[in-house]
Amino acid sequence: MKRKIIVTDNLLEKKKYGDFTFPIDFDYNTLFAYEYGFLDYHWHYEMTFSVILEGSMEYRVNDKIYEMKKGDGLFINSHTLHTAKGYNNKDCAFLALMFRSNFIFGHEESIIKTKYIDIIENGGQCPSFFLDSKNKTHKKIMSLILEANDIFQEKKPCYELLVKSKVCEIWSLFFTEINSILQEKQFVNSNDVLRLSKILDFIHSNYKNKITLDDIAESCNISKSECCRFFKKATRQTPFEYLLNYRIKKSIPLLLSDKYNITEIAEKVGFSNASYYTEIFKRVMDLSPTKYKKEQLSKP
Repeated sequence: MKRKIIVTDNLLEKKKYGDFTFPIDFDYNTLFAYEYGFLDYHWHYEMTFSVILEGSMEYRVNDKIYEMKKGDGLFINSHTLHTAKGYNNKDCAFLALMFRSNFIFGHEESIIKTKYIDIIENGGQCPSFFLDSKNKTHKKIMSLILEANDIFQEKKPCYELLVKSKVCEIWSLFFTEINSILQEKQFVNSNDVLRLSKILDFIHSNYKNKITLDDIAESCNISKSECCRFFKKATRQTPFEYLLNYRIKKSIPLLLSDKYNITEIAEKVGFSNASYYTEIFKRVMDLSPTKYKKEQLSKP
C-alpha cells in the first residue's frame, strides 16, 4: 500500500514520530513509496535530519530549493513547511531522523535548551540547512545519523541511551557549524508560514472549481500583486503554477484507477478540457498521461 501524508487544515502532518516517553524516530523511505511519487507540502513539530541514500531529489523548504544527490543531507526545523520530488520521474531513497527538541534538552529550565536549542528552533533564522557530502563536518553528522539509526533498529540493551548520545553529538556538531552564521541569514518568519498555509489550504479545498487570482488573494486578505510576490518567493512558483501542479497530482489516483477516461479525469480535477490536461500533465510529469499510466502499472 502506498504511503500518504495526511495533514490537518493547516498542513500539520498527523503522523506521530516516537512518543512522549521517547520522542524520536527514524523513517527510511523512497519517493515512489508515496501515493503521488513525491512528498506533498506539510510540517511537523519534530526537527528533521534527512540523508539521501540513493538517487536525487529537489527539496523545497519555504522559499529555498535544494538540489540533493546521494550523500547529501538536509536539516529541516520544526514548524517548517516542506515538500520534495525526484528528477525525471526517477525514485530516490532517503533516511529521516525525526525528534522533538526536548529529546535533547530534557526539561524547560535546562541550560541546554536556552543555550543550544532555542536560538535554532525558535530564533526564526534557520528553517533549513544543507549538509554537503563534500564537507567534512557535514559528512560526520550524516555518518552519526546512520549510526544512530542502526542502534535504534537493533534495539540492543541500553539502545535508548546510545541513541541519545549519538543525537547529542550530532546536535553539538550542527550547532557549532551554524552558530556563527545564524545572525547573517534572513528567513521567512512565522507569519509568512501562516499566510502560506492559508493560501495552500484554499487551493487544496477548491482545486476542482474555477479559481481566480482574486479568490486566492482574498483567502488571506492581501492584494493580487502581494499574493503573487509572496507566493513565488515562498514556493518558487506562481499561485497558478502551483494550482496546475496540484490538479495534476490529484488526477494521478484517478488515472491509475482505470475507472475514468482522460476527459472525465480532466473535468474532475478542474481542467477545462482533455487536451489542456494532457499538455499540463506532460509538462509536470515529463510523460503523457497514457505513458505515465503504462509505466506505473508495469512496476511491481
